[in-house]
Amino acid sequence: MNTSTRVTRECTFDQLEPSLITAIQNHETKYGLGSLEPEILMCCETNSSTEKSGLFGKSTDTILSAVFLTPQWLVWASGRDGAGSAQLKHIDVHDYADSAMFAISPEFGLNITGRYTNHNQTGQVFIRLDSGPVGQKFRALLYETLEKIKPK
Repeated sequence: MNTSTRVTRECTFDQLEPSLITAIQNHETKYGLGSLEPEILMCCETNSSTEKSGLFGKSTDTILSAVFLTPQWLVWASGRDGAGSAQLKHIDVHDYADSAMFAISPEFGLNITGRYTNHNQTGQVFIRLDSGPVGQKFRALLYETLEKIKPK
């Protein structure tokens, strides 16, 4: 059986792992976003570690990721997938814990569905966040900011 651990910490953009900073800055440059960092409402870094048991023993898979929110943008990066972004007006956000898949594969984070800066078509991305106070604070701020952009 696989065992997962996920820890999210709140930080400033400058406190992110340097490789994540580089990925985000390269993404901003490539897509002409300018520097979004002065507008950050909240920034988080998440360390996800999964211990897998298999036929040849145990192995650990670790993913470091980051996400930040501005009044108009959601920006994310992972050591595995690079960086991405989306204008809040073009996305829908759903807590993964509320999905049918949670019963099969318990993960904590957000499913972001919509049109991203680097895609012409819609898609879905998973943002890793823990279920603790920092992860909950980010979720709440994201939902609050989305409500201002797209009132129901």
